[in-house]
Amino acid sequence: MLLHFTLKLRLNENISTSNAPQEHPVVFENRFSRFCPLLEFLACRILGGHEDVEMAVQNCRIAASRNPPRFECEGAFRSWLVRVLIDEALAIRQRKAALPLSAE
Repeated sequence: MLLHFTLKLRLNENISTSNAPQEHPVVFENRFSRFCPLLEFLACRILGGHEDVEMAVQNCRIAASRNPPRFECEGAFRSWLVRVLIDEALAIRQRKAALPLSAE
C-alpha cells in the first residue's frame, strides 16, 4: 500500500496541471529536437515507409507546440510527444487509406 502511494505521488510530481505555466518556446524546441530521431523512427514504423515521415513529425511539432505543458521529467515529456506523434501518424495513414485509388 505504501509503495503504491509513493509511486502515485512520484507520477503526479512529474506531470504538470493545466494551471501550471507553459514551457518557454525555445526550451520546447530544444527538448523536441532531442526526440526527433525517435519520432521519425516511430512514424516510419506506423506509416510503413519514409514517404510521410517528415509530415508526421512536422504535424507532431505543430500540435505539441500549440500548448506545451511543462514536464519536470524527460520521460514524461517523451511519452507525451510519442502519443502526439502516434495520433498524427495514424491520422495520416487513415487519410491515405480513404483516398480513392487511381484508375490505371
